[in-house]
Amino acid sequence: MHLLTEAHNNDHVGLSEHQPFASIGWKAGISAELKQINEHTRLGKTSHYGPLRIQRPFWPEGKDLAHLYILHPPGGLVAGDELVQQFSVCKGAKGLVTTPAAGKVYFNGNGQLQKQITEISVSENGSMEWLPQETILFNGAIAELNTQIELSGNGLYAGWDIVCLGRTASGEQFIQGQLTQNLRITRDQKPIYLERLHFDAGSSFTNSLLGLHGHTVFGTLLMTRDKSPDLSTLHSLLEEKEWHHVTAITWRAGVFIARYLGDSSEQARNIFTWLWEQERERFNGRSGCRPRIWNT
Repeated sequence: MHLLTEAHNNDHVGLSEHQPFASIGWKAGISAELKQINEHTRLGKTSHYGPLRIQRPFWPEGKDLAHLYILHPPGGLVAGDELVQQFSVCKGAKGLVTTPAAGKVYFNGNGQLQKQITEISVSENGSMEWLPQETILFNGAIAELNTQIELSGNGLYAGWDIVCLGRTASGEQFIQGQLTQNLRITRDQKPIYLERLHFDAGSSFTNSLLGLHGHTVFGTLLMTRDKSPDLSTLHSLLEEKEWHHVTAITWRAGVFIARYLGDSSEQARNIFTWLWEQERERFNGRSGCRPRIWNT
């Protein structure tokens, strides 16, 4: 994974602009707005096409923060599929979005990209917590995962992504295929975090000490913060839990960054959930509240 030091031209594209003309593959998209009305975060304008929906909102932490669950009945992407997820958090609104199960990118038989686009905008005094389950790349997948976060004023973002190469529990390795991953966070149109990852299965990157070093699961947790967290204490706690061998933490330019590199998606989720719960009160003044769908 590489942090880039300059921005690329990547103008925001609306949901309608993503909708394709007739082509091979199943296209699906959803656009949802969160609005604050009388200190109550409500679901505003929504639109969708294809097999992608949002379950009705929940408010397990109070009416000012809505929990949303994304539902994608096909459960994964085949060659030529494109999945577009857009969320707009209006001034003062607060949201947490997750998924009920891991996303899957299946074997690709014709070389067409399997693409997922996530675009989130957060306005002044708003916050978004983007906590999806892991993405599993089946052997032979050709995936492109793009995430763009646009913050305005003091808008807050916390989110993670976890990628599994192959179905290791079934003995499948990721020895054929490709992954491209782009992540961009801007505040008031100025980039504060840019990252691009691209590699082919079986390339030197997968085994290099400067790359994946032979591991099959990697992930990144990001939380915007004005001040650095107590990294020394967090690292000591990670050592006590014996997680420090697979986890690295730092803080740069107003972003708390945690990395996982190992071989277990469950371990990655546990570590990121624990870090999120440790830092959430300093992020948005709340204690941890795990979405109940994670228990199913």
